[in-house]
Amino acid sequence: MLWMIRRVDQYRLVSAEQIAAAGLPLQDVYDLVIEGFKLHASGEYECPPKQGVHTRPDAFMHAMPAYLPTKDLAGSKLVSVYPDNPAKGLAATTGLIMMMDPDTGVITDILDAQWVTNARTAMVSMVTAEHLAKSNPVFGLVGATGACGQAHIEAIATIFPGSRVLINSRSQERCEAVVSDYLNEPCELVVTMDQEALVKECDVLIVCTSRLSQPIFQFDWLHAGQSVLNVHAGAWPGEITEQIDRVSCDDRAQVLDPTNGLVGSYPALDPDFELGAVVAGEHPGRESPDHIIFSFNYGLALFDLLVADRILAVI
Repeated sequence: MLWMIRRVDQYRLVSAEQIAAAGLPLQDVYDLVIEGFKLHASGEYECPPKQGVHTRPDAFMHAMPAYLPTKDLAGSKLVSVYPDNPAKGLAATTGLIMMMDPDTGVITDILDAQWVTNARTAMVSMVTAEHLAKSNPVFGLVGATGACGQAHIEAIATIFPGSRVLINSRSQERCEAVVSDYLNEPCELVVTMDQEALVKECDVLIVCTSRLSQPIFQFDWLHAGQSVLNVHAGAWPGEITEQIDRVSCDDRAQVLDPTNGLVGSYPALDPDFELGAVVAGEHPGRESPDHIIFSFNYGLALFDLLVADRILAVI
């Protein structure tokens, strides 16, 4: 049965602690996301819509393969998002990134996916804000106390230093703790428990909420020129996509895939453009300073591969 033998030491295991110790600068993650969007715009990728199963309400496990031929990178991410995990002492987002040899399909490296997922998700939001939002925006961050929300705070401080950031979650105490944790970051964090006031004041609204039993925002809270980055879906009434001016996305095929739940939440969802086309200079993005633009960036494994490859180069 020699054909069944597979030695563990034939691939490298990279833990969350090793990734943290590597200290990859967030600016590098931003630059890699920009590179990924350009590859997407030029069609230099293979990244099918993610597939998932849902073992518990409001939770999912996703499989996300990708191949970047011009970078000679291939692999897959397995990621789970379980909103109840923090109450059990576990992270809400967990997973692994498997880097694979494009010539043989053999797994070469396995990395913990938590930091990569949160960092590249936040930097996709920063690319969206830089290309679609007004200059020097005020940010509103709902769901700020979770890992994804805190990754966005660090991303804003890196890409938009000096910004005013209105933060919100279910717990004022946890929001105030986050403010204390990030006192040394170059941005002004302000706890705003009134969600309507937060939406009305900010120029860029980032929605990092996880589980929602019903919408928490209303269309008439929005104002002209606003950019809304829906990291997680379900925060808006289903008809919202018919009321706003423009919709962007990271990948049209994935956003409209009937298995991902977005179309179920927003039946009229029909993105006007992909963000990669804006980054590559092929689409103007914001066509009017008064447009309200919603962005649905559902997550692409090609970003995970680019960031994981850079981490492997520095550890």
